[in-house]
Amino acid sequence: MDESMHNIEIRNVEAKDIPMIKEVIAKVWNWTDLIEDNQTLDAVVGIYLNQVLYEATFGRVAVLNNKVVGVIFGSVDGIEPKYRMLLENCTNHTLTLLAASESDRINTFEYLSKLSITYQELISDYIDNYDGTLDFLVLSKESHGLGIGKSLWMALKSYFDENNAKSIYLYSDVECNYGFYEHFGFARKAEKEVIFKFNEEDYKMNIFLYDIAIPIDINTFTC
Repeated sequence: MDESMHNIEIRNVEAKDIPMIKEVIAKVWNWTDLIEDNQTLDAVVGIYLNQVLYEATFGRVAVLNNKVVGVIFGSVDGIEPKYRMLLENCTNHTLTLLAASESDRINTFEYLSKLSITYQELISDYIDNYDGTLDFLVLSKESHGLGIGKSLWMALKSYFDENNAKSIYLYSDVECNYGFYEHFGFARKAEKEVIFKFNEEDYKMNIFLYDIAIPIDINTFTC
């Protein structure tokens, strides 16, 4: 499908994009099922996004009809992060969480802490193998079928090429469209099952480590 027909723009991430990026994250990841209060949800998404912004050396948004519908962040070892000026106020987010309901606080800590620990466990034996990271990719439902995910990935891949990053990794999980990464040649390197406890109920999730070597062999692509 011709992207020009849909007024799609791929450009650098700007400060004005942050609220829309957070909205896409909350909707796509269904965090409204985990966090009841909207103000608390905004703080939780803000804390998560701050972690991405703190490390990223590359960022692009896809804009459709003046609305952010997709975003990608990546980083290359040895290059200074470029998006720390977009960080939201962590003190405000922390105060919001302290004032939140007990269930929202517990669910937030359970999710973010176990996710971070699992990421560290998955990468611990492999971190020295990589010089680049696909830190974050999210696409709104309205962007599906327009080639936006491919456009964002190809922009990041070009950045990796320009900066001689040869081996890239990312994290995904069973709730995400990890088949997207496999389509573009990423291979699953490691996997771990995590049991979260939300509102006294167990929730199982498989979390994955994927990687890819660049330049990419065209024969690794699938249909």
